[in-house]
Amino acid sequence: MVTMLVFAACGTPEPTPVPDADPADYLFVWAGDVDGAESDFLAVIDARADAPSYGDVVATLPVGAFLSEPHHTEYEFPVGDTLFANGWTTGQTFVMNLSNPLRPELVASVESVGGYWYPHAYARLPDGGVLATMQSAGPDYAPIGGLAEMGPRGDTRRVASAASAQLDSSLTWPYSLAVVPGLNRVVSTNSDMGRVPFNEWSYHYTYHVQTWSLDPLELVATVPLPESGTGEHHFAPNEPRVLADGTVYVNTFGCGLYRLDDVASRAPTATLVHTFPGGLEPGQECAVPVVVGDWYIQTVPALPGLIVLDVSNPLEPVEAFRYPMDTMPHWVAADRTSNRLVVTGMSMSRVDILTFDPNTGTIAPGGPSISFDRAEWPHGASGKAVVHGALFGTPRQ
Repeated sequence: MVTMLVFAACGTPEPTPVPDADPADYLFVWAGDVDGAESDFLAVIDARADAPSYGDVVATLPVGAFLSEPHHTEYEFPVGDTLFANGWTTGQTFVMNLSNPLRPELVASVESVGGYWYPHAYARLPDGGVLATMQSAGPDYAPIGGLAEMGPRGDTRRVASAASAQLDSSLTWPYSLAVVPGLNRVVSTNSDMGRVPFNEWSYHYTYHVQTWSLDPLELVATVPLPESGTGEHHFAPNEPRVLADGTVYVNTFGCGLYRLDDVASRAPTATLVHTFPGGLEPGQECAVPVVVGDWYIQTVPALPGLIVLDVSNPLEPVEAFRYPMDTMPHWVAADRTSNRLVVTGMSMSRVDILTFDPNTGTIAPGGPSISFDRAEWPHGASGKAVVHGALFGTPRQ
């Protein structure tokens, strides 16, 4: 599910394009072996548009986990070349060294972090450490979760509970986060990921976001999202994003977009500023967005496709473009050194590379569509895989 929440703040924005840099050499895709007979794995794809092997899977890294439901990776390619990614059903964080992309290495596999389990999303810190949302207080997948800080190799640094007098424990499921270092603040959302088998799970319809101080790592405020009056747009907060001017947006699976004002205070407030097609019905939930300059790009399965908002005035975002697709998109990420986007779908076996024009806000086909429905991989004959997290990058080491 995906809904957008906007927070007004002065902070560090999402990375912006670097026009004089070379386009990323590789695309890294986090994939799950469908039948569970072989390990889940990271796929490395040649992203050099001028290479004969453009779009080819040139390496894979099996992580030794089976049916872990590979889910979120980091959203941006990390400084230090160690990528964090989670296996949802097994509650693991995998740390992978990508300094040699043709020979990626598994650095660590982490379960409990300071007593918290089930990581969902990751935010890189200035010193190379990683802050993660942890959904569960233990291995049985139950609240109250919290935030956990890990070192670049997955070692535990600090943890903090999301417990709040303003939030019932049944609604306290830290889901995703964004760091706003200029304000010493972190914004996190609460959404219940659900537990396999899903048909035996009673979903909790959450509607709160939280703000934290980074130093010290502790909860500052809990903010309810107001109802829209026209639907369930406030339910299931999803992904916080920081705009170019420091404003923070958070989307919801209910396909709402909110602004959070006074993020640095102890009493922030949220305001609905936009709604997207779709909602909480399965398969209609808005999902992962990306910010490129003054554009906010949202995955909208109800189209299905992508919607681009002009957020140059973050108080009044304006729809600028719709890009229809023949699959239901769930994840989108940008190549910060070119005009490319990568899109994956929920529980699908395909990766699409598109082009984005930062002058007009328009999207067009621009690269290969890469199938993960194949028999052979660099690590062997493991068959069809489904994809989730994906990101462009060029190792720096």
